[in-house]
Amino acid sequence: MAETLPAFVTRRKPEWTKLEETLGRLRSGKLSLNEVSELDRLYRRVAADLAVAQARYSNTDVARFLNQLNASAYALIYKPRPAGFEGLRTFYLQTFPRLVRETLGPIKLSAAVLAFSTLLGALTVWLQPETAKVLVSADLRNFIDQRTLWTDSALDAITPGSMALQIFLNNLRVLFGAFAFGVTGGVLTVVVLIFNGLHLGAVIASCIRGGVGPNILSFIAAHGPIELSLIAIGGGAGLHLGRAMIDPGERSRATAIRENAGVAVQLILGCAPFMILIGIVEGFVSPGAFFPWPLKLAVGLFSGFGFWKWLLSAQLVKERRNERLEPR
Repeated sequence: MAETLPAFVTRRKPEWTKLEETLGRLRSGKLSLNEVSELDRLYRRVAADLAVAQARYSNTDVARFLNQLNASAYALIYKPRPAGFEGLRTFYLQTFPRLVRETLGPIKLSAAVLAFSTLLGALTVWLQPETAKVLVSADLRNFIDQRTLWTDSALDAITPGSMALQIFLNNLRVLFGAFAFGVTGGVLTVVVLIFNGLHLGAVIASCIRGGVGPNILSFIAAHGPIELSLIAIGGGAGLHLGRAMIDPGERSRATAIRENAGVAVQLILGCAPFMILIGIVEGFVSPGAFFPWPLKLAVGLFSGFGFWKWLLSAQLVKERRNERLEPR
């Protein structure tokens, strides 16, 4: 025998009321993780109640109320992705930092390869100076032999804007190459990181041996920390893609590659604006003596610290906020 309408309402109304209250908190953005899970359960139960009401109690106030309640819940739960500026804001305040944290393993490995190869390049040239002929271009060696840096005279030949554009395009090529070569299982990604690390270390060691060590360190102080961080993230993106090709885990290889490639592409897109900014710093602040070296060092240290603090602490702030919202 079908349940009477009053009995149905009496039995199910507490959960309808609870769903209304939860939706009110969702509108104000004050849901804890447990409440999000509870919202999912309540929505499914009330949707089932709507189906019952439409079948047994159609054209009643209860059926109309449940239809409206379900529509409100659906609109809030499945609201479209933010577009335009709000979408960019969400990506850089939430999505990009989260993806960096989720791929921190490959990023750390990328940074380790880059750091080791830089040290190896520096030690090789320091102990065997003749290897600089292989690792450092002839043009750069000519500048060093004259106890000057190419960066000291660069602004005499081109404008800072042109220099910033060239630097950005070169950095973007390295960043994209480190990512794209992930399709080789990450092998060529490692090669790109090693090549750039060896070159950087060899140049620094050559400058130090040539008496212009302070010049090169002053030059890289302002832009180096973030630029190397971005290259490490790009390498991490490539290694993340390569890992899916070598070890897809429980997923099919095609699914693993598709999912990891999506994450890797977002990491590169997240890095791109910072490459533009760091290119501007490298073109306008790093070369020449207009900005004193202590200021360049301060710019590099504070920007690098702030960059990683933002990437790594965003989740901690969010977790602490959720803990405060958890019912005691």
